[in-house]
Amino acid sequence: MFLKWLWLIFLIILGFLSLNPWLLPDPEQAVGFITWDLLDHAAAYSLLSVLMMLAFRQQERPWVMASIVIPVSSLIGVLLEYCQYWFTSNRQFSFFDAAANVCGAALGVIVFWGVLVYRKRSVT
Repeated sequence: MFLKWLWLIFLIILGFLSLNPWLLPDPEQAVGFITWDLLDHAAAYSLLSVLMMLAFRQQERPWVMASIVIPVSSLIGVLLEYCQYWFTSNRQFSFFDAAANVCGAALGVIVFWGVLVYRKRSVT
């Protein structure tokens, strides 16, 4: 029951951090052209996807849930980027942040499936 609400609590925290005018992105380079801000976005939406997969997992058809989780968490990420532009004065929409959100959402589902397959193989 707790997992059903944990993803929503994390989404509220993610929304607060995304729309908080006092938090500004870290523009320092991490690897090549990838900044720490992009890595933060990817990690946050990976965690969101994993929490959604845990909360709404179906034993019979997990690919159905994955085909819902990736677009929903990606859409949430893109909408929060637009909300930064609409509702804050010092934050703006960033295509790269939105792309990192989408990549993170897909990465979270891939990691979830990888762990699921690994657990099934180690049990048998």
